[in-house]
Amino acid sequence: MSKDYIVVFEDEYYHRFYPISLSRPTFNLLAGSKTNLERIKHHFSEFEIFTICRPHLSTKSNISHQFNRLLLINGRALFRSSDLAFINELKNTDDSVAYIKNGSLIAAVLSPKTERDLLQNTPLYDQGQSEKIIQGVKKSVDVDILTLDYIWDPLSSNQELLKSDFDEYFKEKNSPCKIGDSFAYGRSQIATNEDLSADTFSVIDAREGPVIIGKGVKISPFTYLEGPAFIGDGCRLVGGKITAGCSLGNGCRIGGEVENSIFVGNSNKYHEGFIGHSYIGEWVNLGSLTTNSDLKNNYSEISIKQNGTVVKTGSIKIGCFIGDHTKTGIGSLLNTGAVIGFSCNLFGGGLIMEKEIPSFAWGNDSLRHTFSLKKAVETAEIVLKRRNAKFNENRLFEHIFNESAIQREIWLNKS
Repeated sequence: MSKDYIVVFEDEYYHRFYPISLSRPTFNLLAGSKTNLERIKHHFSEFEIFTICRPHLSTKSNISHQFNRLLLINGRALFRSSDLAFINELKNTDDSVAYIKNGSLIAAVLSPKTERDLLQNTPLYDQGQSEKIIQGVKKSVDVDILTLDYIWDPLSSNQELLKSDFDEYFKEKNSPCKIGDSFAYGRSQIATNEDLSADTFSVIDAREGPVIIGKGVKISPFTYLEGPAFIGDGCRLVGGKITAGCSLGNGCRIGGEVENSIFVGNSNKYHEGFIGHSYIGEWVNLGSLTTNSDLKNNYSEISIKQNGTVVKTGSIKIGCFIGDHTKTGIGSLLNTGAVIGFSCNLFGGGLIMEKEIPSFAWGNDSLRHTFSLKKAVETAEIVLKRRNAKFNENRLFEHIFNESAIQREIWLNKS
């Protein structure tokens, strides 16, 4: 039986989200309270949805069934209730058409023949493939939809996304606001679950934006939580300040001061120290007093380095970007715009001057070694076991270790 399908794809710009995209497709980036893929599944729930991304992150989906139409959706696009007109057009358009924004393919509707001609054995994340589709369907339409174009975009859009997510997903569905003995401001803007544990002398402040709190969250005394904010399932807030547009994915343990930052999930910043305007991956551990700079002394524009390439951010407020499974020792100080790769082990205290640290780096600016693949895997296995999770990422670790060898060699030779 013929039906309609959706393929959510990574395009050729996945490298702009380094180092977070080293270990996840762009459609699985957390922004607001959702990933882009979760938003697409919500708005296109009647479709069967496949994904296509780099091979080491997932096996390519092959659609073996017959279909009437195939919808392609770029994983960098964020679908919200404000985009309902565009969503309905995608669902109902019979013509083969490409929807573009600033020259990038955002979505396309393809007939079976068009699909065979344009997609046969060619990954959508390859250079020029999106342009091939735009040219191949012959009809294109400009569309205005929010997209993530660079690694800092989730941070700059996070407050806006948290507010729209609350209105779309939580405002009419939230359970009674059970906050115990904590102080709460703006209760109508707070979405909680029945099992929330918020102790005396904790404060939840939703006067500047909504606060969305998942299941099994525990908030310790002397925690100040300011909206807009998202606190995922099983998080522990253990004192300090969480302010101005933070998203904490499931299982994070957070203390000290965090501002306008995103933690993908299962990461620890348990102790004192400041993290601001930063995107932190999964299974990251930030040692006590780990602190980043997010503003230059001269208030000038901040640039970052991604795989050795200098990229201007257009912003004066940029913190750090830390890949999955990375650890920092006590007293680590991170420079403005620092980019740290996957499974690094950094320690020694003091300021790390390097703006970019490659994956599997061990040490600091003056003591540089490779964090061996064997030791990195052993550490990850221990970390996951402590959270009752099973480690099954040997293939991913090996791929990133090998892919980062040249960049790591350059870093090692600087010592």
